[in-house]
Amino acid sequence: MRRILLLFALALCYTFSLNAQERLFFVSRNLNRNIIVYDVQQKNGALNLDNPLHVYWYNQEHNPITTNELNFIQRKLAYGYTVVEKGKDEVTVKLKAYKKRLVKVCKRDGKWVATATINRKECVLTEIYAHCPTKTSCDYMELHGKALDSGKKEKETVKP
Repeated sequence: MRRILLLFALALCYTFSLNAQERLFFVSRNLNRNIIVYDVQQKNGALNLDNPLHVYWYNQEHNPITTNELNFIQRKLAYGYTVVEKGKDEVTVKLKAYKKRLVKVCKRDGKWVATATINRKECVLTEIYAHCPTKTSCDYMELHGKALDSGKKEKETVKP
């Protein structure tokens, strides 16, 4: 029985690590430990230009290693996105939560990344932290990333 549980746990970890290879960035909040994950979505080995991101909840609070899809309101108002420009194998999207900054999804050095401007520098976006006094409001957000030119970590605080 212990061997079966160990194999099951290893399979879950392996599955999660496979998904993590396509991870672009995530949104964390002060309300709980759950995160909203943005993974690249491919079709036949290429970027799915019509639906380039798979956005979902990764539950860390009560039921670790489980995920849930966004509901309609979360997708349309809070954590969804709109494609604003399509290229050959890249897209530019506008996040519902912060429409002032565009996010470009493209390949750099053979890896899918999301790039955005942080502190007036082009960066690989790694995390957005949202400080929310309630479930329906946000005081400020912190954009985290690494500068494309120097690799230096960047962080900028913005108000929605």
